[in-house]
Amino acid sequence: MDILADNPAFQTYALCSAILALKLFWSSVYSGVQRQRNQGYTNPEDARVFGSGGTAEPQEAPAVAQALRIQRNDAENLPAFFAIGLVFVLSGASPSSAAAYLWTFTVARLLHTFFYTMQLQPWRALSFFAGALSVIGMSVQIIMGAMGAN
Repeated sequence: MDILADNPAFQTYALCSAILALKLFWSSVYSGVQRQRNQGYTNPEDARVFGSGGTAEPQEAPAVAQALRIQRNDAENLPAFFAIGLVFVLSGASPSSAAAYLWTFTVARLLHTFFYTMQLQPWRALSFFAGALSVIGMSVQIIMGAMGAN
C-alpha cells in the first residue's frame, strides 16, 4: 500500500475519487431535500411518515424528478471513472497525464451537477462531454498500453 500512497498519480486518483464520492452522496441528499420540500412522495409509507399527512402521488414533482435525474446521471457515469481511472493509474500513468484526465473529469462532473441544478444548457451538455472525453482518453491509453503501442 505504501507504493500506492507514494505514487502521485494514485494520490490524484484517490483525491478525485473521494471528491466524486462526496458529490454522489450530495446528489442523494439533494434528492431527499427536494422530495421533502415538495412533499413529493411516490411511496405511501414515505408520504405517511415524512409528509404532512399527504398521500403518495403517482408522478414525481418536477423538482424531485430533476434531482433524481442528477442522481441517475451520476450512477451512470461515475462507476466508469472509478474503474477506468484506477486501471489507468495502476497501468503506470504519468503524474501529469493522470492529473489532466482525472481533474478534467472531476471538475467537469462538478460543473455538470451545478449546470443541471441551475438548468443551464448548453453548459450541462458541454461539461458532460468534457468528462466523457476524459474517460474515453484514459480508455484509449489503456488499450494502447495493453496492445504494446506505447
